Amino acid sequence: MQIRPRAVVALFASIGVLVGAGVAAAVADQAPVCGEQIHGTAPDATVSYTMCPGDPGLSPEPVPGPRIVEPTPGMANVQARPFDTATVANDDRTVTIDFWSGIEPCTVLDHVAVDYGAHDVTVTLFEGNDPDAGDVACIEIAVQKQVVIVLDEPLGGRTLVDGAAA
Repeated sequence: MQIRPRAVVALFASIGVLVGAGVAAAVADQAPVCGEQIHGTAPDATVSYTMCPGDPGLSPEPVPGPRIVEPTPGMANVQARPFDTATVANDDRTVTIDFWSGIEPCTVLDHVAVDYGAHDVTVTLFEGNDPDAGDVACIEIAVQKQVVIVLDEPLGGRTLVDGAAA
């Protein structure tokens, strides 16, 4: 019997394709591993945890957009901070203010000051840190925030001015 090299190559190639397809199918059928995983033995074992569907605390994808905040008077080290945009509603009194800030309790909106002039209305945001938080460390990361205020009188064609940027 004579063995032909091409036939041997073709046979091994066919076996390789079948084995590869079987491994791929087996891997595709496995669900992703979730829960606690322990690799190795003590004292050198590593432990990891992957959230499982239905686990408490598993939240859906974050919703883009600003975090709505309310002024909290009584903060320490209060100072004026500029805002990015201010949008006046159709009622000419409700103003939505968007700004970037730090995380709480290190950066908290204390109050919003409004000064009414003949030609403009000046809005100033004031932030500070929460004195009741104690000695905490906060990461320096920007958070988009939004506060909605209602003016005591309509804007009435006056210019809205950022008091911290002036």
